[in-house]
Amino acid sequence: MLRAVALLDMDDTLVGANTAALYFAERRRRGEISRRQAWRVGAAWIGYRLNAIDMARLIRQGAAAARGASEAEMIATCERIYREQVQPRILPAAVGALRMHRDRGDVVAIVTASTPYIARPLARDLGVMEVMATTLRVGSDGLFTGDLVGEPCFGAEKVHRAKAFAATHGSQLDDAWFYTDSHSDLPLLSEVGHPHAVRPDLRLRLAALRRGWPVLEW
Repeated sequence: MLRAVALLDMDDTLVGANTAALYFAERRRRGEISRRQAWRVGAAWIGYRLNAIDMARLIRQGAAAARGASEAEMIATCERIYREQVQPRILPAAVGALRMHRDRGDVVAIVTASTPYIARPLARDLGVMEVMATTLRVGSDGLFTGDLVGEPCFGAEKVHRAKAFAATHGSQLDDAWFYTDSHSDLPLLSEVGHPHAVRPDLRLRLAALRRGWPVLEW
């Protein structure tokens, strides 16, 4: 029997917050980034929400900014942020959706433009076996090189990865489910058989209403 695939975005979908914002706020609180750097991050995020900045370019800039940082330290920092700030924000309705898909026998995965350093602890706690995320390249010295491994897990790249994931389970996107809050995920939402807008931003809410997609207020 073929198993359907259920895909879930992370930020503002499984979790009632943007985890990147939590990460940068924590680093600012600890004095690890300057007020100017924090302002630039905030301005870039606002630009993205207004569709004035290309997210893929923003992700690559973030990867470049991490050059020379220790992956081990990143893992430790993100584990702490996850435990203190992300875990309490897991949305109960998201947990219910995961339970529903497991009961159906579906294969569940998190697909996010973020890096895996918070996505993996979240997946571990939710019992999700697969995480598709943006991967930072790490050198033999354990430090980030400033580059990415492949493309950012964003836009059309999410579609490519989701298709490959479904194929490994003998399924296809026509039978798949996808839950997300962001208009940037319209390419993947348009490919799956069961698109769901969760706590959607304005552009996604309008698109979902036009196309008759379910809108969920987790």
